Amino acid sequence: MRAEHHMLIAFTVAVVIIGFGVLLSPPFKDFRKLVGMPEELPGARYSNGAAEIINSNPEMAELFLTRVTHYYHAIFVILIYGTIALIVRQYGLNVDALNLMLLGTLMVVIGAITYSYIEHTFFWHGLFVAGLAVAFSASLLILFALLRLQGKSLLDWAIIVAGILLLGGALIGGWVGSSFIDHSTAESFLESKIQSRFNPDFAEENVVWRAMTGHLHAMIALSLALIFLISVKMLDVKPGRWTEISTYAVIFGETVMALASYAVWFFGKTAHLIITPAALTLIFGTLMLSFKTASYDIKSPNGVLNWCLKLGNIWIWAFVAIPGAIVAISLRKPRFFNPEFRAEVWDWAELAYNIGHWHILLVFWGTVLLLAYLTMTKSKIAALAGWITIAGLLLATSTINLYMLANPAQPYTPNPYNNFWLQYFVEPGLGLMTVGIILSYYLFLRTLKATLKAKLEN
Repeated sequence: MRAEHHMLIAFTVAVVIIGFGVLLSPPFKDFRKLVGMPEELPGARYSNGAAEIINSNPEMAELFLTRVTHYYHAIFVILIYGTIALIVRQYGLNVDALNLMLLGTLMVVIGAITYSYIEHTFFWHGLFVAGLAVAFSASLLILFALLRLQGKSLLDWAIIVAGILLLGGALIGGWVGSSFIDHSTAESFLESKIQSRFNPDFAEENVVWRAMTGHLHAMIALSLALIFLISVKMLDVKPGRWTEISTYAVIFGETVMALASYAVWFFGKTAHLIITPAALTLIFGTLMLSFKTASYDIKSPNGVLNWCLKLGNIWIWAFVAIPGAIVAISLRKPRFFNPEFRAEVWDWAELAYNIGHWHILLVFWGTVLLLAYLTMTKSKIAALAGWITIAGLLLATSTINLYMLANPAQPYTPNPYNNFWLQYFVEPGLGLMTVGIILSYYLFLRTLKATLKAKLEN
């Protein structure tokens, strides 16, 4: 298979698994009943027509955490697979390792979904773990191929450093997963994971929880940096002093941020004294670099990707970094909120905000990847599909902050789906994104078919 075929497979699996997750959300309860899917998902504090917030009962909470952990890993591996397929195509690498990556991805997805939602047995969990190992091995082979390339630029090195740090984080994740081998360690870790959903300070003393926290933060930040950097390389970057400075800032930021995140394992929250400025350096570097790419017509797929990188960086500052700082400043004192964010009256608030925070970052990763794929189509209709996707992305990711932060402090509302911000901003934004993604998938598939037909005729 060619790299383009792997890109199509990654796109297809992502649509299927994310669509499955959407169908399991509360608004689709009646539809699930109609088609024979489960109406309720055990383990949430409220599962009857409301958003999932972890249950305080340990047994129920374990079911909730099982679903969240496995589903998240399935999505992450699919996006990594799609990103690596893009790298292989961009650098013209051998696809053998990509074939191995496909095998690992399918093992992870099948194992994770079956174990979490269908049959809770060791076989499916074993398939999931084995798939992660296969995917890691394939990623390592791709990294070796990149290291062997001649004439690497500074931007190439930024991509390679991100890859090395991601693989390091994967090893830490493997250590965290292996902690379940010891029963007492597993129990302590599980208790810390439940406690941390209400107040992370409760879990701070658990070394496995600290390793997991550092692993999670670094992996998503590095993945965003990786897809940004490969997209910049696809668009071509204007040479110059500011380009060089921005690239060095990205390399410095991603390296220090990741190492400091991993240091949470040993030093706890004191590592945040390093993580925060390093992360700000990273997103400052990506912001500056996004304005150093070559100019493209906004009616072309390249132009859409170009502007997505610029707007995406601005949105990360405005709707991830700044709201995150506001929440962090208000955790223990009523600076921006009254009462403070960790007050018992809304013990669900920080968890809900963190869930939204992670969703924003993941959806940016997926959107940039989709728009990078669309640059293969070279059509104005593809550009339109891209702009529709971007419009929905920017609308949903900006107003979801208002859903969380513009509401008064109160106990959890059993049915938040009549919320003003959700009804009139977030859900329409997600609807726009869905239209853009469906159209993008059709255009990408049509392009691959036309390309294959032309090759066969020649």
